[in-house]
Amino acid sequence: MRISFCCTDTKAQPWLEGLRAASLGAEVDVWSAGAPPADYAVVWSPPQQFIDEQTRLKGIFNIGAGVDALMKLRLPPGVPVVRLDDAGMSVQMAEYVCHAVIRHFREFDGYEADTAGGKWSYRKPRLRADFPVGVMGLGVLGERVGRALAQFDFPVQGWSRS
Repeated sequence: MRISFCCTDTKAQPWLEGLRAASLGAEVDVWSAGAPPADYAVVWSPPQQFIDEQTRLKGIFNIGAGVDALMKLRLPPGVPVVRLDDAGMSVQMAEYVCHAVIRHFREFDGYEADTAGGKWSYRKPRLRADFPVGVMGLGVLGERVGRALAQFDFPVQGWSRS
């Protein structure tokens, strides 16, 4: 069995070590143009050339939750695509988004600029009802983000393709 790792924006070594340790003797390598085709692909935003060269794929494993980059490619018919469903990312994403929304809502950038300039400016408190937040995509991550924002009483609007 041969596994090809093709992730242009990711440091390969930690992934290779983990894949080799878990793959029970499979040949695992980083893809390079013209390499022999693999049985399985572990990818993040692979180029079309990678897909075109994989003539015997049994599965494509996307290392992130989003598959938008894969949907732009001509994938081989009948080859299953596996993606992360959560892997603990939904809580982290909700924390990050709540932090960013509250920071913007409370105008913390302005207060920090005032502090750096040695002054103070009054800012009229805003109403949450006047500060709607949109969540584009209501999969596992988007739903968790929307629910977290709702806990802070922000009006949340969600959009989903499906």
